[in-house]
Amino acid sequence: MSGESTHEIIVGRNGKVREAHIVGTTFMVFALAADDAIRRSTYFPAKIDEKPVASRFWVRVPFGIPKDVEASPARNRVTAFVPGDEPPRARWQLEGSVRRVTVIADVASVAAAEASVVAVAPGGAERVLLRAGSATSRQIRTTVRTDDFFSAPGEYRIRLLHGDRTIGEGGFTVAVEEAKAVVNACVVP
Repeated sequence: MSGESTHEIIVGRNGKVREAHIVGTTFMVFALAADDAIRRSTYFPAKIDEKPVASRFWVRVPFGIPKDVEASPARNRVTAFVPGDEPPRARWQLEGSVRRVTVIADVASVAAAEASVVAVAPGGAERVLLRAGSATSRQIRTTVRTDDFFSAPGEYRIRLLHGDRTIGEGGFTVAVEEAKAVVNACVVP
């Protein structure tokens, strides 16, 4: 048997794992063991302008003898991050500063053209980041304007949808100050 699991984790400014969630897996028993190991791991914290910052990112854990794990998505997943060419306050994901995000998604269970990506604010307001019919590939990477949608502090959700059904989800934090920031890490294509 072989396969993989993907976990969304938040690493604090001290390098310790604050949160871990299983995003998807081919075998849950292996994913649970991987999740336990991830929770006990220590990382070098991310930095913006040489200052440590808490960060949210995916960890893929292969098990067995996987074939081409990195070449094709094994599940639906979605995240968004602020592009590196944005001003420092935006890269820290601070209130009132995020005007663009890069959406990354893997679409495995439906045709890519049938998927859409929506951001959901803490109060429930929604903003379409990618309309159904826009994606031409199962691996999506696109930068979109968000204007002032991410202006208020709080925990936002980034949802990958097939019609009205959520098929993948990730988090996005907007903070009041650098000390409370949790930035989404850039995903290498």
